[in-house]
Amino acid sequence: MKKIYIKFSAFFFIGFFVCLIIFTCLPANKILAATLEVPYPSLQKGTFVTVQSDLAQYLKDVFDIGIFIGFFSVFLSLIWAGVLYFLSPAIPSALAAAKDRISGAISGLLILALLYLIITTLNPYLSIFNLNKLDKIPPPEPNTKSPGVNFYQSKNCSGTADTNLSSIADVGDGLKNKINSVGIVQNPDQKIYYIAILYDNDNYWGMCQYIDPNTSCTPVKPFTASASIYQYDFYPDGDGVYLYRQSSTQISGKEDNKKGGFLKIPNWQIKNSKIVIADLRQLKFTGHSLDFNNPKACTVPEEDWICSKYDENMKCIEKQCPNLYGENLSSIQIAGDYLVILIYFSPTDTTYGTWSYCQAYPSLADVNKDGPQQIKWDAIRARGHDPNFIAIIPVAKK
Repeated sequence: MKKIYIKFSAFFFIGFFVCLIIFTCLPANKILAATLEVPYPSLQKGTFVTVQSDLAQYLKDVFDIGIFIGFFSVFLSLIWAGVLYFLSPAIPSALAAAKDRISGAISGLLILALLYLIITTLNPYLSIFNLNKLDKIPPPEPNTKSPGVNFYQSKNCSGTADTNLSSIADVGDGLKNKINSVGIVQNPDQKIYYIAILYDNDNYWGMCQYIDPNTSCTPVKPFTASASIYQYDFYPDGDGVYLYRQSSTQISGKEDNKKGGFLKIPNWQIKNSKIVIADLRQLKFTGHSLDFNNPKACTVPEEDWICSKYDENMKCIEKQCPNLYGENLSSIQIAGDYLVILIYFSPTDTTYGTWSYCQAYPSLADVNKDGPQQIKWDAIRARGHDPNFIAIIPVAKK
C-alpha cells in the first residue's frame, strides 16, 4: 500500500510540473485569446479568473488552487488513516494500512511544503498575493547644468551657482564660509571627470574635505576659502612622485638628493591605485615603494639611521631605516601631472568628512609646478600636528 501511494504521489507531482512548464511556455496571446467555457471559482483572497485576466493572474490562481488541493488531499488522507486506525481492533490489517497512509500523507506534506518553499523563493509575490504591475520608470530629468564643480549656499545643491573648471585660490567674500553643498557634474561623453578638495584657508591649505566625485551633491560644513579643482586622468603617463629626505636649492639638484635617501612612488602604482593614499609612518626611504619592508634597500646612509632599540644603559643596539613622518620628509619632486596632498588625519576625523589638515602641491609659490624644494614645516605645525598621510592623484594638468 505504501509503495503504491508513494508512486501515485510521485506520478501526480511529476505530471503537475510537466503541465505547469508546458503551460508557462505557451504564448500569452494563445492562452488569453479564447473565452472561458466555464467560470472559474473565486479564491479565498476574493479574486477569480476572467477573460480580461492576464497571464500572471492565471498562473497565480493555478498555483493557489494546486497548493490548496494538495494540502486538502493530505488532510483527507490523515482523516481516513484515523478511521482505519479506529477500526484496527476489528480488522487487523487496517492498522498496517493506517500506518502506511499516515507515512504517505506526511511524505506528501513534506513534498508540498518543499514545492511551496521553492516556488515562493523564486518568486516571493506568489506568497503575498501581490500581482501589481511594475510602475513605469519616469524619464530622467534633463540635466541643464554644465559639467564642472558648483558651489551652493543651500544644503541640497539647490539654487543658482557658477560652474568652476579650475582651482580657486580664493573663493571671494561672496562664498567664503558660506558654501553648504557642492555639486559635481561629470562629462562622460567626452570622458572628462572632475575632482574637488575644499580648504578653510586661501591658497589650498588648512582644514579640508575631499568631495566624492561619484556623488552629484555633497553637503559640507561652511568653512571653504579655497578649492582645488582638477580633471582626473585615468591614464597618467608621468614618471611618478619622488619623496626626499634632504631639501634642494634648485630643481636640477633633486637628483643629488637621492644620496641622502629617497622613495619613489612610480606612475604605474599611481595608475593602478587610482588614488594613492599612504601612511607616512609606514613608508621608508627604500628607493622604491615596493621595498619599504626591506632594510637592505634603504637609501639613507647607515650613520643616519634612527635607533629602534636601546640597552639598559640607553645605548643604541639596533637601528632601522627612517620613515617619512615629520621632518624626515624635506622635499618632493612631482615628475608628471599629479596633485600631491600632505594630510593630517586625526583619530576623530571621518573618512568622508572634514580632515584636520591638508597641504596641496603644487602650491602657488611653486612656479614650475615641480614640487616644494623645502617643505615649510613651521607653517604646517601652526595647526599643531605633522601630516601622517600622503595622497597622490593623477590629473589631466597640474
